[in-house]
This record gives sequence, structure tokens and C-alpha cells, in this order.
Amino acid sequence: MQGRRYNKASSRIAKRNNARRVFGLVLKIGLPIIFLIGIIWCLRADFLQIKNIVVLGAETVSVENLKATALSRTSGNYFFIIPKTNILFLNKQELADTLLTTFPRLEKIEINKQYFSKSIVLKVLKREADFLWCLPVQAGASPEECFFMNKSGLIFEKAENLDSKFIFKGNVEGDPIMQSFATADKIQNYLNFIEVFKNAGYGATYIDVESTDKAILGTSIGEVFFSPEEADLALVAQNALLLIDEIMTENPNAVFEYIDARFGNKMFYKLI
Repeated sequence: MQGRRYNKASSRIAKRNNARRVFGLVLKIGLPIIFLIGIIWCLRADFLQIKNIVVLGAETVSVENLKATALSRTSGNYFFIIPKTNILFLNKQELADTLLTTFPRLEKIEINKQYFSKSIVLKVLKREADFLWCLPVQAGASPEECFFMNKSGLIFEKAENLDSKFIFKGNVEGDPIMQSFATADKIQNYLNFIEVFKNAGYGATYIDVESTDKAILGTSIGEVFFSPEEADLALVAQNALLLIDEIMTENPNAVFEYIDARFGNKMFYKLI
């Protein structure tokens, strides 16, 4: 009898130990799974998803196009699980780079996350269209194709409507978008050159850089040849004006075909 009771007690202890082991195993496997499911649920929860995109400062760029591009950049999932619309995982720099590439008119984009309103705010700074840069017109071709350019010399967007902006040509090969026509210092040197003629009453409409040693300024008095590498183009313009004044004094009706001002104080010219 005693041996039989001992066997029954041992059997009950063994069952309890087996139950503990099974329960422990379930906890070891189940808890991490429950924890992982909980994290995934939180990351996919509606309160963490971007619901609105606000664009500020986009007067010359379509707000709807900006929003559509930003939304397309946030479509899909990370690792097939985490939505890219999750505001915590939004990579602001990657989104900014995408928008700057898609919209060359934009110079800078600042992206701010607003967690409580589930929104992102895009503050954009546009490039100023200070000048036009135009392709040469081929014989029999349609009117010249032009692009906007800023004072830093960056060509950034095709110009649909050609207005009265000053025109630059040449010095760029291939697709001009996001190429540099010249440095900001060179652009300023060109502007100083133009200003001298303008102050003397001779309007200027374009500069065509044909090579490293020849560029053409189109003015109301005729074409002026100059070296685009000249350090002080204002001085070159003043010397050209001395020649113009001398010729016009002798012949008030004189019309210049060109003035070649590439050789220092030595000026060459041809009258029409």
C-alpha cells in the first residue's frame, strides 16, 4: 500500500513538472510574438500615419504637384510591414532630396513634422529667375528655346513664357538644366559691363559666349566683342565708349557692325 501511494504521488509531481515546462515554453515563445505583434500594431496605428501635407512658399510651383510627389515618396512599406506614412520613420532628408530633384525651381526645402496634427510642413524657397539662358536658333527652326537662370549662373528650369529678361547664350553643352553658365563673380562682371553701356544710353539685350576668348554683347549701337575672361569688364566698356564717342563726333550717323574690344586699349571696329 505504501509503495502504491508513493507511485501515485510521484506521478502527480511529474505531471505538475510537465505542466510547468509546457507553460514556460508557451511563455518563452508566446510573449515575444505578442510583443512583436503589439509593436507592429502600434507602428501601423492610425494615430502615427501622416494625414496631411502643408506647403508654404510655393508661389511659382504647383502645390498639388508637390503634395503628390511627397505622397508618392511615402507610399509603400518598410520591410513589407511598416507603412512609409509612419511619421516617426519619415526620412526628411530623403524626401527633401527627391523634391529638389523633381522641382529644380526650388532652391531649398525645410521639412517639419507635426505629430499632434499628423502633418508634415514643407517650407520651400524658390530660385529667382533673374535671367534667361537660350539655345542658339538653328536655320529654319522655331523660336529659340530658353531657360531660367539665377544670379549665381545656375540654369534650372525651362521658360515657357519669354519676357523681357536679359539673355545669356553659350558656354553650356548638353542638357542645360541644373548646369552652371558661369560663376556668380563672372555674372556680376558681365552685369558691370552691361551697366556702363546702359548708363551711356545704349541698351543691351544679350551676351553670347562663343569661346574662352570671345563673347558678344548685343547693344543698340552694335555688337561689342570682348573676352569673357577679362577681370574688369567695366573698364573695357569705358574704353569702348571712348571709341564710340570719337566716331560719333566725327559722324553722328555712324552705325557699328561691331566693335572688337578684346585687345586692351587697341580697339577695332567696322561700320555698316
